[in-house]
Amino acid sequence: MCRTGLDKYLIAMVMLVCACPQAAAQAVDLTPITLPATASSTSAIQHAFQWWTPVYLDVPMGKNPKNRAYFEANPRLGDSLNGMGQLILRTAVGRRFRYNTSVYAGYAFNKTFQPSSVYENRVFQQFGHNHKLGKRLLINHRFRLEERFIQGLDGNCSIRGRYFLRAALPITKNYYVASFDELFVNFNSLDGGPQAGIDQNRYFAGIGRRIGEKVNVECGYQLQYVNRSDQADDRAGHVLLTQMSIML
Repeated sequence: MCRTGLDKYLIAMVMLVCACPQAAAQAVDLTPITLPATASSTSAIQHAFQWWTPVYLDVPMGKNPKNRAYFEANPRLGDSLNGMGQLILRTAVGRRFRYNTSVYAGYAFNKTFQPSSVYENRVFQQFGHNHKLGKRLLINHRFRLEERFIQGLDGNCSIRGRYFLRAALPITKNYYVASFDELFVNFNSLDGGPQAGIDQNRYFAGIGRRIGEKVNVECGYQLQYVNRSDQADDRAGHVLLTQMSIML
């Protein structure tokens, strides 16, 4: 595909799925698959295909550009793209220190629609730092602490830590390849809720396009491995991730 064609494809893909992901997915039908246990293991892993379409906006707050406001809308089509699976709305305020270090604190509302309807309120704090390895490879670190209040757990708080590591390498003036890994760890256990230990891990690899100095669009594959409390029903989500980041 020529460079101009790839530009149009990436931009159209992100805009289409952000505006109407269900309509964009009508032609795709992948059914979740449960792999049977093998002779060497009693566990089985459920596999499913999903489509996530987050949009991120980071803007100055007031006259000082170091003071930041953050907004995120993250709709996710559920298993086999069969309707909305989850919606996350996140907002935060933050402060930049130097050009490559920041802190944020905020709130997120998480509504899960499939397989059952449940909502969650989150308060979070995060620290971010980026640097270069050599002259071209950009590395991003993000540490996030979440206090989660999940419907049905009588107001008890689940505490979860997340570490995000990302690398991006330019391949032309406007295009780059990117990969990240994010580890989620629960710090406490709740009856009927999250259990202490590794919660999940996400790995992504894809291609990105810079549009000017303020907008990035990316498209790629993400593997989300969820470590459920019952070892016999761990979950592997195969995710088409199309995202747009706007930083003003």
